[in-house]
Amino acid sequence: MPHRDERPRGATTVTLEDLDLAVSPARSAAVSPPCMGECVDDRHPTLQGRVRVRWTDATGGPRDRWVPTLQGVAVREGDRVLLVTMAHEDEPVVTGVIDGFAARPAEERGPVLSLAQGESLRVLGSDGAPLVELRQSPEGPVVRLLSMDASIELPGKLRLSADAIALHARRGGVEVTATDDVSVQGEAIRLNSPSEGVSTRRRRPR
Repeated sequence: MPHRDERPRGATTVTLEDLDLAVSPARSAAVSPPCMGECVDDRHPTLQGRVRVRWTDATGGPRDRWVPTLQGVAVREGDRVLLVTMAHEDEPVVTGVIDGFAARPAEERGPVLSLAQGESLRVLGSDGAPLVELRQSPEGPVVRLLSMDASIELPGKLRLSADAIALHARRGGVEVTATDDVSVQGEAIRLNSPSEGVSTRRRRPR
């Protein structure tokens, strides 16, 4: 008969220290506090999303190396940046720009849709009726209002500016109504036809 203090065959010895390690979480590596650096070069020779930053680490030693940046953070040479070191990582990451001296590019907001040849973009109303269609033609972009009647209204002044402007009514006339004087200025004003009809030429000052 085995002794009462004798270990059973195949048993494993577990100490109190082993039990403590089993229930206690492992200690993570020390993380350096965030620090501030200066971008000295914003164009990596081969990689995208990396800039060269010069900073002083937690021990007071100078550091100068290429470090990654968060996606969407625009860093320019001369910017002061915020550096954060993640746990179990050797290199810091640029998480933001504190201030900068370089001009910032204009921000692009909203989705962007590219239209291939022959494709069009159509906007529908709440009832499903088509409102506006945008397509690309050999002469340039074409915007079509798909409703039978449309109005352009605004409280202020409407200006149309282009190298040349052509107004064409396929059916019906053209009406110009104003509550004040109507002024038409041009080098020559032709009525009814470009080649025939009444031509009024503006007098040049003597």
